[in-house]
Amino acid sequence: MTTMTRRELLKASGTAGLVLSAPAILSAQSKEPIPIGTLCPLTGAGGSYGPDMQRSVVAVVERINKAGGINARPIQLFHEDDQTNAEAGVRAARKLIDVNKVVAIVSTWASAVTLAVKPLCVEARVFVIGVSGADSVTQGDHKGYIARTQPNTNLQGRMYAKFAVSKKEWKRVAYMALQTPYAQSFGDAFTGVLKAAGVTITDSLIYEDKKPSYRSEVTRVLATNPDLIMLEGYTPDSVVMAKDIYRAAYKGAVLAPSFAINAKFIEGVGAEVAEGIWNMDRAPLFDSPAYKEFSAAVPRGDQSPYAPQAWDQMTLVALALAAAKGEASGTVIKDNLRTVSNPPGTVVYSFADGARLLGEGKKINYEGASGSCDFDQIGDILSAPFSVQQVRKGKSELVMIINP
Repeated sequence: MTTMTRRELLKASGTAGLVLSAPAILSAQSKEPIPIGTLCPLTGAGGSYGPDMQRSVVAVVERINKAGGINARPIQLFHEDDQTNAEAGVRAARKLIDVNKVVAIVSTWASAVTLAVKPLCVEARVFVIGVSGADSVTQGDHKGYIARTQPNTNLQGRMYAKFAVSKKEWKRVAYMALQTPYAQSFGDAFTGVLKAAGVTITDSLIYEDKKPSYRSEVTRVLATNPDLIMLEGYTPDSVVMAKDIYRAAYKGAVLAPSFAINAKFIEGVGAEVAEGIWNMDRAPLFDSPAYKEFSAAVPRGDQSPYAPQAWDQMTLVALALAAAKGEASGTVIKDNLRTVSNPPGTVVYSFADGARLLGEGKKINYEGASGSCDFDQIGDILSAPFSVQQVRKGKSELVMIINP
């Protein structure tokens, strides 16, 4: 597979769309393509992840189209950049829905974006699947058109807290979070587990985005003498916050999400400031055949916690469509999602294997690159392991895997 640069990705997102794999299209030219959109953050706070997420979707579609498509229909992809911004996301989603007539939108990232496009997609009966964590994403009457492969904030908060409780030296913990849709719900789950374990919550502070300095916030939190600061933000604000924490000569620990503590963060703050910072996110299933295929197909994708999920999202959408044996719509996808993802059924690790068994009338259970993809009735995954990493000498290194 040819690796696309970010410039090429952005260029592609502005085109009318691209049907991948000419041989597959020629073999199925009597069949109308199935339009599917990507709404990844190619720029903005999520810009470190969007390109690899989009590449993962493209790689899955290339394989499907080369093998003859879905029920002899090729997939036609349309790419849009949501800019990690709710307003931009709505404009992009409106184009995908009204102009490109997509049946599904895959790989949304920021919760604010997914929440903003959610009502548009539900009204248009377009299926949406992404990695947004805020509990509100899957709450309310979305009629089944919303799902995610990323754990919700309740599960995330409990898993972060499970790790924090295991560190007996962290007896006093402060929570600092960027004002986002997930800040309160994550904080409630995180601090709730800690309190039950006898840990003291010294402060809980929600801060504003895009401030040149967070000195006053840091001063307030450090006055409570925490052993650990749980910093829940994006990369840009976390860079500013980490620098101010370092300048204040804080000697305790910092824990943050891996989507914030990435290579761009380490470059922004410098290795000395980043040294020792802990970070966590959903762990992929490293030994899975699906993960091995993904990592071989998507260069550098294994460095992103969301690229494996994007691979699974596109595979799940395709399998749900294959299960219908003809009709392609958002309604078909949401009606068949759990048919192809949840047990019981024969475990499969790829679209090819799943489509073959579906064609034989058999029930399947897709296990993906990101791990088990079993969904509850509102579209949340049921369980997931988490990776714990720590920045050491300028790189974030895997320390352990924590299971629910």
